[in-house]
Amino acid sequence: MKSSILLILLVFLALPLHADEPKTIKLTLSPETTYLMEPQLPDGRIDYFAALNERLAARTIPENNLLVGIFSLIAGEKEGVVLRNDKPYEESSGYESVQQYREQFGKMLGVDTLPPLDSLVVLSPTWPDKNCEKGLLEFYSKEELATMIEGKREHSRNRSKSAFDDDKITQEQYDADIKRIEAETADQWCKDIISGQWSETMRRPWMAKEFPYIAKWVTSGLAPKLIDLSHRCSEYYHPLVADTPSLDTLLYAVPLPYIPTLRSSTRFLQTYGNMEFAEGNIDQAMESAFASVRMGQTMRKGAGFLIEDMVGISMIGAGNYQLTAYLAVLPKDKDAAWILRKKEEYDAIEIDIPWPPIWCLSERCGALSAIQFIAVNPKTAHEWFKTGTGFGTENEEGLLKFEQFFLSGKEYDWDEILRQTNVWHDDMEDVYLLPSWSRRLHAADRFEKRLAEYTKQSDNANESPERQVTGFLAGDYVLPSVGPAVNALTRIEWDRRITSVAFALAAYRTDNGGESPDSLEQLVPKYLDSVPDSPFTDKPLRYLKRKNDVLIATDDAYKLDGSEPEVEKLIAEERSGGRVFPAARHFIFVAVKER
Repeated sequence: MKSSILLILLVFLALPLHADEPKTIKLTLSPETTYLMEPQLPDGRIDYFAALNERLAARTIPENNLLVGIFSLIAGEKEGVVLRNDKPYEESSGYESVQQYREQFGKMLGVDTLPPLDSLVVLSPTWPDKNCEKGLLEFYSKEELATMIEGKREHSRNRSKSAFDDDKITQEQYDADIKRIEAETADQWCKDIISGQWSETMRRPWMAKEFPYIAKWVTSGLAPKLIDLSHRCSEYYHPLVADTPSLDTLLYAVPLPYIPTLRSSTRFLQTYGNMEFAEGNIDQAMESAFASVRMGQTMRKGAGFLIEDMVGISMIGAGNYQLTAYLAVLPKDKDAAWILRKKEEYDAIEIDIPWPPIWCLSERCGALSAIQFIAVNPKTAHEWFKTGTGFGTENEEGLLKFEQFFLSGKEYDWDEILRQTNVWHDDMEDVYLLPSWSRRLHAADRFEKRLAEYTKQSDNANESPERQVTGFLAGDYVLPSVGPAVNALTRIEWDRRITSVAFALAAYRTDNGGESPDSLEQLVPKYLDSVPDSPFTDKPLRYLKRKNDVLIATDDAYKLDGSEPEVEKLIAEERSGGRVFPAARHFIFVAVKER
């Protein structure tokens, strides 16, 4: 059923000095235009916020929702602003608004009782101690700390000097850099020291005595709680809450404040697991990596937007990297039976991801909400796009086009713009519905080329105004990047398969005096049920046992016979259990380096 209505903006809280006049447009509600028919806003537009929240929330219950656990345990971006303040929490700037936000957010999550703000854990090693210098002095003498600070200063001086010598900065900029470096407080340098230590401890196994400040932080009791959450919570729903009243109908303006928190929880687990591994607690180290994979999988299962899926992929990737790095250097007391038990645990983590991804609907609704928003509130949309999405100084041409299209008083058939946008989203979903990863990759490439041509043709003045507008918006703003997205989804599938193979290879080496098999077929059936295909080619994984290393490549794009110096350099610099990326779609897994 279709219904033709007039959309009249009666009251709208716009950005200061850019208030839109009430505007009337004609819009047809139908599956071809608005896609959804309800619920409707008072002015007649579709309330995509309410529609998506209802659909996404219906997939979870609070007890199963990973975000409920995170929300009740860890500080998000907004809470962090208050918790970093030196004043008592209740007196801190923004405390009241953060509390109101938490009440609204908690209600949408189904949380009856909010934990006190000061009970939340902060996921940055520089947050627990507001005075970082004082925190480091628990473990280092004043002389040791002064030497470390001077080392940081000297490094910054040398970096600025190199930039000046290479003509990358002017004399004036160099002088300003040196003045700033000398003026930095000791506490600021201490934050840099702690951040540097955190980066190092995420990268490799480390002993508590090497980085005592970080050791104290990661052994505070959070890691077991995160691991428990990863077991208990198998669903994910992040409520969509408008951050600004004037943008409460624009889905693209919705913040996702707990996405960085979830990503940081994986970094925390990396640091914790690396310490446990170095200290000899191998089972606990493996469990921390499993937790990252579980949480990433759970997040992907309920991802409402593409960005959530991509963050979930990065979390899984971090856990997989931990696992393969550990498997390459396991202590000798871990036999094949132990490794294969861990492989069974890993393989059991796999979660059925909805297909096509549920974020396809959210991205479509985001596009339609943006078009409706522009139609009714062009000045407010212009202000937000200019400051919020790259239409501004980084894309002056795009900003100019926006102004020409939407601030010049031109009238459009908005139904037609919505219809054309929906067709592009239909075609995008068709890519994900293809039966194999390699076919999706090829289809995504064709889609990107066709969209680029469509956008180019839309610049033609002979095209209809609606075609020009749709081409402008679809080219950069109302369609997610299909090629990179499909590539990332395929890559994580490849990563999952090689991690399972890495377990099998480790078990084989344990049974065969550290020797790797000549082919993956030797792993079947004792260590693997079958040799998996590469999702990039739909052919068996390319396995190479060389003189000094064992590699698994996505395809045969590289010979890997020693004749490709740039690739060989990357392999030589990567450690066992790591991955090399010589090109966007060509990955090489360094299963192990022969010792």
